[in-house]
Amino acid sequence: KVSLALKKWKKEDLKKEIDRHYDSFWLGLETNTQITFLDLLSQISDQIISVKIDTDKSRDANRICCVMQDHPGIFARLSGALALQGSNVVDARTYTSRDGFATAVFWIQNSENSPFENQYLIKLEKTIKRSLKGELIPKKELESKEKFKKTERNFRVPTTITFDNLGSDLYTIIEIDTRDRIGLLHDLANTLYRNNISIFTAIIATYGAQAVDTFYVKDIFGLKLHSKSKQEHILRKLREAIELGSEKAMR
Repeated sequence: KVSLALKKWKKEDLKKEIDRHYDSFWLGLETNTQITFLDLLSQISDQIISVKIDTDKSRDANRICCVMQDHPGIFARLSGALALQGSNVVDARTYTSRDGFATAVFWIQNSENSPFENQYLIKLEKTIKRSLKGELIPKKELESKEKFKKTERNFRVPTTITFDNLGSDLYTIIEIDTRDRIGLLHDLANTLYRNNISIFTAIIATYGAQAVDTFYVKDIFGLKLHSKSKQEHILRKLREAIELGSEKAMR
């Protein structure tokens, strides 16, 4: 499908862009988003960060595609920038290319479960770029944003966190099932980053008040998290981040 959609491209250019990506990229995204990333990457040489925001009518949400050189903490910064602007992340995927680029896509909605207006999106893109450049630290500015609506305060979703070393040959899979809220994704990604855990792929899904966030990760040495003590440490830190964030959101 990608080859047909980009048939006007030179064959060598198309092959270069297709070869950049691992199988997970091709299996995890729909064709339209893959094409957007190929287009952004083909023009990335003169840019440090490339962002494209549009409206995905099929999901009734805004789609944000971001491409940049990969480095630790990128996903946490991106999700923090979105939370800072009050975005509700309804789905997100991030992948690392063979040549070291991060490709992250988020689908977001406003508090009415609808896409944002263009004026908001212009401001959001500026916030994303400032966050990625280190000009603002989302965590410091999120304190007043992480609030539950009054109508949501009574929702209860138990937290379940699992570690799976069998589901992938290369990565440990951490699945977190918990209560959704503004800033949750940032808190989880930032907790992993601060504990020297690198996120290579993330699959985020929300079901009403419930969030199911799945991270494919490695440790600082590029290995799976086989150590039980290491798993228990990460589990404790993730639970602390979830509980602290929920307490703040209730105030």
